Amino acid sequence: SIGQVHRGAVEGNHSSRENGQLNWVALKVQYPGVAESIDSDLNNLTMLVKATGLAPPGLFIDEVIRVGREELRVECDYVREAENQTRFRKLLLSDDVLSGPECKLSVPRVIPELSTKRVLATEMAPGGTIDKVSNLDQEERNRIGRAILRLTMKELFVWRFMQTDPNWGNFLYDVGTGTTHLIDFGAAREFSKEFVDGYLQIVKSSADEDVETLMDVSHQMGFLTGEENQIMLEAHKMSGFTVGEPFATDEAYDFGRSGISARLSSHSSAFLQHRLIPPPPEVYTLHRKLAGAYNLCIKLGSIIPCRDLLDEVVEDYVFGHVSN
Repeated sequence: SIGQVHRGAVEGNHSSRENGQLNWVALKVQYPGVAESIDSDLNNLTMLVKATGLAPPGLFIDEVIRVGREELRVECDYVREAENQTRFRKLLLSDDVLSGPECKLSVPRVIPELSTKRVLATEMAPGGTIDKVSNLDQEERNRIGRAILRLTMKELFVWRFMQTDPNWGNFLYDVGTGTTHLIDFGAAREFSKEFVDGYLQIVKSSADEDVETLMDVSHQMGFLTGEENQIMLEAHKMSGFTVGEPFATDEAYDFGRSGISARLSSHSSAFLQHRLIPPPPEVYTLHRKLAGAYNLCIKLGSIIPCRDLLDEVVEDYVFGHVSN
């Protein structure tokens, strides 16, 4: 953690006050010196891992550290995070399904006049972490899980702007209203049209078990070199098929009974020994988010149809250059 979140009450004439009423706000305060210590801390970690030989060859530890260093630097900039959160809120409000009664998703409003590079002030979002709602009825758990998956698809394939930290604490569920509040946009990032074009083809071909397209696009995007051994090729194929499994049919997918996490882990273990090149840099944060969305559905025990979410994206998607 790079900071702490506190509850505060605002005095004076600020945008957090409505109708003359005093509102509670959330104040995220960064620990002093965190931003300045990133490089030295990660350098020490790199030296330790290399000295102990803990990193298998397919991990490409230098690339992992490079991506992590870049991500931590931007997460320490709360001005940027405030911009991300404001942008995400506007995108969410523009989508009647995500912000409406079917999904009930919400993003707290940023209070700019109370925010700085090291302090972020927002509306207080009521609720508890979403992993604590596993005692709700099946219908509500299904609704929440499907809302999160719909959001994830929208972030990547439509907005190309994604909150990539799937920590359950970043999803606050309000039992009274059924609203899920989305918080913490320090790790939000954009994805290029070229990358999303390719990745949608990978997801679609994985769901359809179209081996030829999956492997061709994987080569084009830099997941594979063409020199991999059969162990790596089989692991890559089966990992793709496993990720695409919830979208493979129109039937409701039982995340809780699927065993999908264990199977993904078993396929990924081959990557650590046989991968010849690191994956595209976008994949580190993207796969963390996708794994988090799946794990949330597993935790909720969601039993939901997913294929239509993919079909909706594919039906409206325009591949190639799109003029702004």
